Amino acid sequence: MNLQHLSYMIEIENCNSISRAAQKLFVTQPYLSKILRELENQYGIAIFTRSRNGIIPTESGRLFLDMARDLLENAENFSRVFQEYREGYRLRVSSCTCSHASDAFIRMVQALPDETLRFHFRETLNMEVIDDVYTNVADVGVLLFPCDKSEEIKAMLHAKHLECHRLLDSPSYLFCRVGHPLLSLGRPMTDDDIYQYNFVLYPEQTDQRARTIESVYGNTALRALNWNRIRQVVYVHSRSALHNMIQRTDYLGLGMSPILEQEKNYHIVSFPYPETMLSHSEYRLSTLSYIHQKDRELSKAARVYITFLEQCYGEHSGYETKAPATTADA
Repeated sequence: MNLQHLSYMIEIENCNSISRAAQKLFVTQPYLSKILRELENQYGIAIFTRSRNGIIPTESGRLFLDMARDLLENAENFSRVFQEYREGYRLRVSSCTCSHASDAFIRMVQALPDETLRFHFRETLNMEVIDDVYTNVADVGVLLFPCDKSEEIKAMLHAKHLECHRLLDSPSYLFCRVGHPLLSLGRPMTDDDIYQYNFVLYPEQTDQRARTIESVYGNTALRALNWNRIRQVVYVHSRSALHNMIQRTDYLGLGMSPILEQEKNYHIVSFPYPETMLSHSEYRLSTLSYIHQKDRELSKAARVYITFLEQCYGEHSGYETKAPATTADA
């Protein structure tokens, strides 16, 4: 089947004339008439008939031309997809709602200004990240989970034949906007200082299947807060909503160690719990890791993204989660 010949037939229909179609296609009328006869003989139908208004499709011809259009459109999509695949970087990342994963992703994109690329970055729950990588919806996944759940997570990943690489363990931090009153106390922060303010958090998961790996705050960090003393708690389901709430109000958030240049890029400041609320031994609570399928060759773009994760937040990156300090400006 010659796709170009199908496009010729569509042009005849558009022009209602073989001669006018031949002029637009820059071919001779006898040649175009020959192509028409060959197609009609090949499929045993009459594609066009003559009328007072010129050449018009027969009933069989209308079906032929409709299917020809669909075929040409699918061929165009096929060509476009594989042209993009051949020329560009392709990458699919599935991540928990974690600023460290998106920060490494943005830094990678900034480092490739002249490349043709087709990147996808999806933020979702840990369980869905695992499913995305397992079902090959994503090339790389990024997980954040409580350290005391590590063995359960490893067993789950092993069962799905997924490889896990730890980037860092992080203590729990509070965070707020630049210029927040807590940052200018000029003395060690206390419980009473914290409970003057409201909190914005991600909701806890109620699905028992997911609870093992979705409670990214860690039970110790949550228990450190006296919830009866907090007047308002707002639950949000996206990192952007969390950041917007923090940046535009005096609400506090609960998270892990700050990302690189967090204050400069997001106008958000992270600070440790007051000593009176959480002991030093309880601070290493969350693990940030990336996962991919075992025994499967990673794409070039996936390897580049992992390199940025390692360089920014890996064990040998120079990025360190600091021990808790006793004052707000530490």
